Amino acid sequence: MMKNRINTIFTAMLALLLMVCTSGINTAIASNDMSYVTDINNTVWQGTRDGQPGEGSMLYRLEFEDNNQVQVIKQSGGFNHSELQTWRQQDNRIIISSYVDSKIKDFDGATLTFFADDRVSFSLDNDSFTLHKWYQFRSYGHVLLVLLGLMLLNEICRRVVWSNYLLFFILPIVLIPLWSSYDVTYWFKWVKLYSVVGAAALFTLIRFTKIGNMKWAKFGAAAFLAINILEAVMQDFSMGNTANVLNAIGGILSIITLTGWLSIQADKSKEKDMIWPAMTTFWIIAYDVWNIVFVYLNFPGSATAQLMVLISATIPALFIKKGTWLQARAFTLAGSFMYYFSNPAMFESNVVAMPRNDELMLAAGAASFIINSVYAYLFFTKKWQQRQLTKVTA
Repeated sequence: MMKNRINTIFTAMLALLLMVCTSGINTAIASNDMSYVTDINNTVWQGTRDGQPGEGSMLYRLEFEDNNQVQVIKQSGGFNHSELQTWRQQDNRIIISSYVDSKIKDFDGATLTFFADDRVSFSLDNDSFTLHKWYQFRSYGHVLLVLLGLMLLNEICRRVVWSNYLLFFILPIVLIPLWSSYDVTYWFKWVKLYSVVGAAALFTLIRFTKIGNMKWAKFGAAAFLAINILEAVMQDFSMGNTANVLNAIGGILSIITLTGWLSIQADKSKEKDMIWPAMTTFWIIAYDVWNIVFVYLNFPGSATAQLMVLISATIPALFIKKGTWLQARAFTLAGSFMYYFSNPAMFESNVVAMPRNDELMLAAGAASFIINSVYAYLFFTKKWQQRQLTKVTA
């Protein structure tokens, strides 16, 4: 009886989570409807835009003042700048003009048109993205909900067997038409989505089928993690900035210090968790530092939310069920990407930007390099000592 009640509760939670992921589907279509005219004096608007290779993703923040001045903030791969420009409103259009010596020229000649009370469409030279009115408390609340929702998702996937097949086998196929309908064009996001969903699917098979006893499956689980890191390393190197290169080296060190993949297995608990006993807490922390620095450098609009994604996997793996970090990482990362692709407007309208400038970026890249270097030094020192001990006792 109690088991049935628990399953019912988790089923209801899963249904609620799926509704949240799809409830905010953006059905608004750009329009010149004059009913969408909003007073933007003393308001803040934000938007993210996929950049060209070498740019990463760009974050724009527009702080409109009532004296026809607007503080324009742009953050991208190696660019951080904030400057005053002028603005005027003409019916349902906003016109932003830079000065002769301005560094940010992105809004010159662009068409900014309201198509909802809290959304503006940017259009210029066949490029477009959406600016969202920013609500501070709602945005901070969303960050907290991402953390709690993903921790809940991890527990659902641990305890309700069929939820894994629904989330990682069926939905990624059924939702392709929806995901393709949005303007998510940056290649890295699509590669990341399906690589991590593929990992979660493999982990499901390792947990609940005989595949978990096969060496290729164990190697595949570790390989998915290594490939996931390698994708990000390639992105960092493509940026070419010092901070990115330092972080990329940290990512390489993270890959080469992965060890003990043969110990990956489904444990004997009723949840049949996939565990990796050889994975150390230090490695997990070093990885978390590397990963958040990667997102901070390349996708500034996603950094705070992705920090919550990292925490949502690390907390359960360290305090609820040790050894399950890789499993939790796959579940929470796949869940976050599926949520984003199902409702990008929800993520993009609730961006909480981290403090960011050239000095902070360099410090972040250096921190990632240092912590992963320290772990690599300790890792290889221990390996060398073990070999020396083996020679002595042989």
